[in-house]
Amino acid sequence: ASNWNGNWGGYVNTDVDALIASIPAETDPAVLSEIYTELVRAYLTDVPSFTLMYRPQNFHTVNESIWTNFPYDGDGTTPPVPPLNLIDGWSIAGLYNLELVNP
Repeated sequence: ASNWNGNWGGYVNTDVDALIASIPAETDPAVLSEIYTELVRAYLTDVPSFTLMYRPQNFHTVNESIWTNFPYDGDGTTPPVPPLNLIDGWSIAGLYNLELVNP
């Protein structure tokens, strides 16, 4: 935990380092489960990082006073259109489903 290329907070825990080092050689699923359980326990106890992020492309609201029929999870479109910001990749397909409220 203390010597990897993303440890911006400078987290150090030698027990965690030892647990991580033991994973590649371990083949027993029960022991691996114990190791990962201990790693999770250390993470939840030490809280070396936490998520603090603003990602408007993943969490958004829409104003349907002009356009309606925006995609949403479970809307029944086939194939499903990802309800993102409709500007890249497959999510562009969602633009074809939009309808003017007052054409």
